[in-house]
Amino acid sequence: MDIATKITLIASLILMGYNISEFVLSYESVCEKTEEFKKMVGDVQESTIRRSNLLLSLFLSIAFISLTYWSGLALWVTIVVAAKLVFTLCCSDLTLLHVLRVGELTKKFYMLTKVDALVNAALGFGIALIMVV
Repeated sequence: MDIATKITLIASLILMGYNISEFVLSYESVCEKTEEFKKMVGDVQESTIRRSNLLLSLFLSIAFISLTYWSGLALWVTIVVAAKLVFTLCCSDLTLLHVLRVGELTKKFYMLTKVDALVNAALGFGIALIMVV
């Protein structure tokens, strides 16, 4: 197993674990985190927050996509991973924008984040499984 494959396996397990932890959070917990987030950002401009979120998420997504490519996975697997992570970036930005403008996380966006986290956890598990087999 080469180094890229090992790193991809670890990154997949981290992706899976992080998203499982996001999936199991209750609505009340997420609302509390949202309140803490709003207090932390204070008067920072919406565009600055969105840009920071996008850059960090984009960097991590590109790193994971690159790892799947360098690990020798089939190109279609890398394309599926890329498409899913682009969808996650869009969901993340929409949720952030909603929180910044409305001031709270509605049940609709809560469910969107739940579904996205569940699919990301499954994606991480699937990639890890492919790496091991």
